[in-house]
Amino acid sequence: MNSKKNHRSRSLLLFLLAVAGGCVTFRTGSDLRSKAPDHAFHSTDPGEETVLIVGINDFHGSLLPKERKLPDGRIIQSGGASALAGMLRILKEESGGKLLIVDAGDEWQGTIESNQVKGASVVEFFNKIGVSAAAVGNHEFDFGIPSLSSRFTEAKYPYLSANIFEKITGNRVVWPNFHPSRIFDVGGYRVGIAGFSTVQTPSTTRYEFVKHLDFRDPVASISSEVTGLRAKGAHAVLVTAHAGTICEEKLGLREWRIHDRTSVQGKCDEEHEIPVFLKGIDPGSVDGVVAGHTHQVIHHFLNGVPVVQGEAYNQYFNIIYLVFDRASRQLKPEKTRIEGLVPICSQFFDGLEHCDVRRLDGKQSPGLVQAMFHGKPVRPDPVIEAWLKPIREGTEKFRKEVLATSEFPLTHFRDREGAFGNLLADVLRQRGKADFALVNSGGIRTSLDAGEITYDGIFRALPFDNLLNVIELTGAQVKLLYRIATSGAHGVVGVSGLELTLTPFDQEVPKDDLNGNAKLEAWEARRLVSLRRASGEELEDSKVYRVATFDFLVNGGDDLGWFFSMIPERSIRRELTGYCRDLVTEYLKREKRINTKERPLVDPEHPRIRFLPRVE
Repeated sequence: MNSKKNHRSRSLLLFLLAVAGGCVTFRTGSDLRSKAPDHAFHSTDPGEETVLIVGINDFHGSLLPKERKLPDGRIIQSGGASALAGMLRILKEESGGKLLIVDAGDEWQGTIESNQVKGASVVEFFNKIGVSAAAVGNHEFDFGIPSLSSRFTEAKYPYLSANIFEKITGNRVVWPNFHPSRIFDVGGYRVGIAGFSTVQTPSTTRYEFVKHLDFRDPVASISSEVTGLRAKGAHAVLVTAHAGTICEEKLGLREWRIHDRTSVQGKCDEEHEIPVFLKGIDPGSVDGVVAGHTHQVIHHFLNGVPVVQGEAYNQYFNIIYLVFDRASRQLKPEKTRIEGLVPICSQFFDGLEHCDVRRLDGKQSPGLVQAMFHGKPVRPDPVIEAWLKPIREGTEKFRKEVLATSEFPLTHFRDREGAFGNLLADVLRQRGKADFALVNSGGIRTSLDAGEITYDGIFRALPFDNLLNVIELTGAQVKLLYRIATSGAHGVVGVSGLELTLTPFDQEVPKDDLNGNAKLEAWEARRLVSLRRASGEELEDSKVYRVATFDFLVNGGDDLGWFFSMIPERSIRRELTGYCRDLVTEYLKREKRINTKERPLVDPEHPRIRFLPRVE
């Protein structure tokens, strides 16, 4: 269960969001934000009232802050439950309680603190901070339906998804505390929220847990819910969707801004679920979308609708400001604004307005200053700090254990070869005594810095409980397997024992109807140009080879269901030697030192994956 983001991977274009029209910019340093006029956030017209929608997404168990090392060796923290709670407290006080906290799904899977209790700790935290509603993400299914039902029962907020049905009966599924939509009263204003889940869920979680479910196109389901919500008197209707898109952004130039419809913004990929959904529904029927799934930076107006997504792992959030006429209770959509990205920090880098090491130039080691949010200092929430203490202490010895050192970063990319994918593929190939290995991009969640590799780092990067499978395939079948896996539908794979040549991901390629269903799908793209052994030898079509990979893929994940449906069970050896994460841990303990100058995991002279020059 590992492909989180089922979007077509491509190199992101760089751009600088220009300031236009009513766009207000705040800078920190001496903290100009503290002098920001109130009207920057709320309408000052006595005939109007503002309601805040706080959008969070893809929390993935991130209760503890991320710790990253500066070039001078200091550690800076970013994110974390306590800092988020402190910032939400400021918003609640500022708005007089006129806000909704809306989550776009994938709450539980991803950290020791959450996985060991199958997400119960995250649900408890969401209860404490007052989450209003949550979409159902594909990774909510990772622990199975009984666990999902338990978490839904424990939640004081509803889980929403209008497009999940039973295959056999055709009826909408029935789970505790699960609804297609709900209406919330916020200071006298009725705000309806409908939810939907990505249609890609069956290929991005364990198939056996969802094989009885039908994830339908959301347009019809949501349109019906919107009509019902309006009929019940909703003054505004929002959608929380575990689905997203990719929008242009530049990591190093993100600024904290108020965006309105006049803001100059980068383009978004119109082939992804949210743009397609917004084109399919009636114009003006939805007043805002909190999105997720693609782990992207989105604070855009798409088809006139404000859409927000704050990357992932509790590092950022966004706010949608809805302005209502006090007398008529009608929404004034022309005055809707977005504030984002909002960095979750209790300390800022001096002269900057964030705590994200990734946004430094690699050499900077700026001083640290008090983080400010809407003119107030961000303080860790003492209630959440006390609650977190036993959770932190209970996992401390596991998280801090040093397994090995890496001379260079263990990089992971969606659009090119990375060290982590190669490491994992090498471990699986070695342990499975295989000729080749295949690792899907979504099975790895993050890169790791150079230096000490801790168990916490490995768990964050490999949170899924995947098992090693070894499959016997003919050379012709190996070629077909890698052709599907490298289609671009799920990013760059990790490989071992092979060298691949691909057409660039941002270039269109022919598709073939491999499964004969009269539809040309993303996974049927013919992107693989050549494949040969690392030794340079060509594969023999009739010769039998051994391929090591995850059980997630063998069970049909990442659109490999059609391929593996043709492979007899006798050709598959399902290992019971522990999770693949544990195999990597054992390998690192043995090796002690990896990814060195003498033995780099990514060798520029001998890349495992090459891309042809792009054809203009």
